Amino acid sequence: MFWTIARTLHSMTTASRVELNEVLDEELIYDATTKSGLTNHLPMALVAKAGLGAGSDELRRFAKAYRSRLAPLQVPHDRLTNVTWQRAIGEADAYPDLLAYFNREVTTNGLDATLRAHLDQLVEGVSGAGFHGVIRLAYALESDAPERVSAGLAYFGATAMKLGPLEKGPATSESPEELLQSLATDTRWGSMESVRMISGRMSLVASQPEFVHVASSLLVDEFTPRRLADAALKIYASTNDFTALHGVTGLEAISYLRPFVNDVERLDRASYQALAAAYLSMGAPPLWSNDRLDEMVASREIDDALVTSRAANSNDEHVAKLVYTATRRAEETGDPLYRTVAERAVRGDDSIDRSLPESDQLC
Repeated sequence: MFWTIARTLHSMTTASRVELNEVLDEELIYDATTKSGLTNHLPMALVAKAGLGAGSDELRRFAKAYRSRLAPLQVPHDRLTNVTWQRAIGEADAYPDLLAYFNREVTTNGLDATLRAHLDQLVEGVSGAGFHGVIRLAYALESDAPERVSAGLAYFGATAMKLGPLEKGPATSESPEELLQSLATDTRWGSMESVRMISGRMSLVASQPEFVHVASSLLVDEFTPRRLADAALKIYASTNDFTALHGVTGLEAISYLRPFVNDVERLDRASYQALAAAYLSMGAPPLWSNDRLDEMVASREIDDALVTSRAANSNDEHVAKLVYTATRRAEETGDPLYRTVAERAVRGDDSIDRSLPESDQLC
């Protein structure tokens, strides 16, 4: 089941693997959000760093520094059942209740059955917390521990955010990029800078009447996941935007959940809907031409090994996650643009070798 861990964490030393498991287990006593109400990135950052080759000392250093941001896990107050758990979907305060529920489900039914029994009810909320619900769950699957997967499911459930109907309709294109470019020409979309959180901006976009038919406009087929990932990469490469970064890491995370989802067409439609909301919340900036992207690839200067090393030791959790995703996607697809955006991320990362700051990122 957990095939990703063998592929991404296999090069870790025994000491580093033991350290990773210890710091991940220690994190479970904390809430899934920080004291300031942002996503707790610690478990995701640790897996990404370990996958990039961070040693035991770096994992422990980062965990110790990040831990000052975290809030204690609250005691559950509502005992959810397989009949009532869905009422907690999208309720941020329900994380402790959902965590207790999924721990019981996993203990009773096992991880595979629990995932298959619940993910179909959650897929329309993949945009929640700026994609971090699905990202935390995907990374938990890599770490190969039932309690961590339960935590990932609980955070996905608590943050799941519906953006509108997913019913089939008159599809107009199989190309997400083409559809996004068409949406960008509509002057009714504008920057959502007045809204602080990424998920809030996406929700504001989705509340506009023009957004209701977005999901149904995409013609879904077996190549849709690759096209969605390509579109997310192009948006990020063209803009270097923080919201766009989450489209790249979020789409990869969604791909790891596909084996446990029965209605994958619905998952793909929800994924496109989320990517569209993210893009429009940025103000629908123009995307670069293929020639300009080729020039960007040709301008690479930093060796891949140095990029990986810098990300593994970065204080910026988003740099670590982005490079981790980009490295894996480059290996899978052969697309050099992934390595190019990874290089750009570490080139612009000024948090290396500094004391870990309180995050001011909006997710």
